[in-house]
Amino acid sequence: MIAIEALGNIGEFVGAIGVVISLVYLTQQMRQNTNSVRAASFNSMVQNSIRLLEPSFRDPEFAAFLDRAERDPSSLTAEEKMRWDAYMTAVFRHFGNLVYQHRVGALDHLMWDAYQAALKEHLRTPAWCRWYEENEHVFSTALTKKVAAARRELQAERSSAA
Repeated sequence: MIAIEALGNIGEFVGAIGVVISLVYLTQQMRQNTNSVRAASFNSMVQNSIRLLEPSFRDPEFAAFLDRAERDPSSLTAEEKMRWDAYMTAVFRHFGNLVYQHRVGALDHLMWDAYQAALKEHLRTPAWCRWYEENEHVFSTALTKKVAAARRELQAERSSAA
């Protein structure tokens, strides 16, 4: 009887070791999967950034349109205003996605800092600020807070330079 009981105890011990090894392996696999998902997510964000920028360096007509829109949106035709609105909506949706990806941990702090600097740089253009003010109601409050913070920083920079 004791031998059977000892074998049972050994079997439980070996089974417990197997469970621990399986959990360690599963943890390792989850980390690798998380890193893979983050890398794929980041790649998708970069591809979206490139898609938004591409027309401005591939299409001279679009680059000229964008320049006119940024300098004086009131001079645009009705068709161009629609185009400007669609472009700006796409750009700010992209930034809204980046805010979300950063919040959920899919975009690390260093990359977020770079994107946040790009957002701030765009907001140096008065037309971008005006457009966002007129349309902020269609974007997330998280993005609106980031835009407001960037605008405060820009205002502080202008005040300190004066």
